[in-house]
Amino acid sequence: MNESDLAASVERLMERVDYYLHCELDDEYDHEQPKTARSVLEAALRSELLRASAIGIISAIASPTHSSKDDDQVA
Repeated sequence: MNESDLAASVERLMERVDYYLHCELDDEYDHEQPKTARSVLEAALRSELLRASAIGIISAIASPTHSSKDDDQVA
């Protein structure tokens, strides 16, 4: 995950955190139901963690490795 991906991920999460905090703390947001906001926040966290995990897996697969053909030549 590069720096711009990380920044975008944090920004997406912070939008959900801000919404959740408004629902919890601001009187004018009482009608927004904090439990729903918490569920949205949890879903956003899971989504970003899965995205980061997928990027890590793909990066690991894409990294160059030694092939068995090269290993046979060394032996």
